[in-house]
Amino acid sequence: MSSAAADPPRSKTALALALKQALATTPLAKVTVSGLAAAAGVNRQTFYSHFSDVYDLARWVYTTEVANHIMAHASYDQWADGFSELLGYMADHHDQAYAVIRSLKHSELESFFYRSLREMMRVIVAELEGELKLQPADREFIIDHYTLVVLGHLLHWLATDMRENPYVLTERLEFVLHGGVRESLERFAARR
Repeated sequence: MSSAAADPPRSKTALALALKQALATTPLAKVTVSGLAAAAGVNRQTFYSHFSDVYDLARWVYTTEVANHIMAHASYDQWADGFSELLGYMADHHDQAYAVIRSLKHSELESFFYRSLREMMRVIVAELEGELKLQPADREFIIDHYTLVVLGHLLHWLATDMRENPYVLTERLEFVLHGGVRESLERFAARR
């Protein structure tokens, strides 16, 4: 799997845009390298210098956009809105999302979402920690715990074909977590 760079080359970005445009009318399985290269204004060699196939490009686009979306909403006040939008986007683009998801091994999918959600949770914990003094290991445990809570619900939602309404799921998660992160931080700080 290709990894996302901080500033991808223009040709990579053009290929990503071409894929998104193609997916508006064509299933991922029918998108071709030739068609994407032509739409992006690059040759096939340029495509293959960045990606091994169309699915590799789709994984890169998907993971880059999901990670960017998660981090754009990485605050205590915004995470639920961002998570809800993300689930809504995936539900609205069900076939494309599952085409990419099914092209990833379960461990790759879990690892990707874990890393992205953990970065978000790290920002939230830092925001809520304030003046509290925690042991680094305790802080990391809290970050991991709440990351795994959100990740577990996300993976279950995906495994059950997105049956639960994404907005209801997010509302329930927010209700359960509201105040819980700060309370956990306070409880660990009090143990010192």
